[in-house]
Amino acid sequence: MPRLKSEPSRPIRSMEELLAVAMAMEKDSADRYAGLAGRMRAAGRPELADVFEQLVAEETGHMDMVAAWSKQIGLRPEVLHAGPAPEGVFDDEGIGLVSPELVEAYRSLAIAVRNEERAFAFWSYVAAQNASPEIRQAAERMAREELEHAKTLRRARRKAFFAGRHAGATVREPHDLAELELEVCRKLEQCADKHQGANDYRALALEARKLSHDLASDPLQDPAPVGLPPPRSLDALCEWLVDYYIEAGETLPSQAARERAQALATIAVRRLATVRHLEEGRE
Repeated sequence: MPRLKSEPSRPIRSMEELLAVAMAMEKDSADRYAGLAGRMRAAGRPELADVFEQLVAEETGHMDMVAAWSKQIGLRPEVLHAGPAPEGVFDDEGIGLVSPELVEAYRSLAIAVRNEERAFAFWSYVAAQNASPEIRQAAERMAREELEHAKTLRRARRKAFFAGRHAGATVREPHDLAELELEVCRKLEQCADKHQGANDYRALALEARKLSHDLASDPLQDPAPVGLPPPRSLDALCEWLVDYYIEAGETLPSQAARERAQALATIAVRRLATVRHLEEGRE
């Protein structure tokens, strides 16, 4: 699946430039989702048109956030419309060429999630490239915003998945989060031994091992909930844990448990984005 393939071509050197790029990225996404919404509505798929229009509303909200930020620091409005969006961040993955009757809400939202992941990677690159504390901190803020956007879209995607899933006989098992985090740790350690980016893989493995220890000594839920078996590949298991923590952050009975799950979700989203970036480097 195509993702951000290269670092931004040049460093961002001012807040004016940073916010102009941010606005261009959000506007580009909103315009493209609006085009897809129009296509789906014209093809008689109003339910999918609604999904894309919700994505337009999300991106419009992000644009409002950027505009408010620029106003807060005293920038002129015209600064925010200074150039095109960076290439390689938004990707509709060919959905605009697919027959509308073959498009599903889950797939549409999955594409939106991956676009937010690419935006997170873009801003992470900008932060890493920049020596200016002001620009670096602003880019880190944008990266955090993209992670939050991805979490919001993942919740919608998860609902779409369960809404569209056919009922059937399935094997169900307890979800041992400590063991699953330990499995992630082992897979990351294996990647560190085999591939480039060993230090990054090992840092993630150490983080997963700590999460496993914490969850074993203090389970998020006791008894563990029962559900469908998680996937076993590294990428899919990392994504499964993201979805699990996000759902737990909304549904656990106590506020403390929900807040803990939300913190785990943030860690898991960042981990998934990093794993996918490292996997791109092996392709």
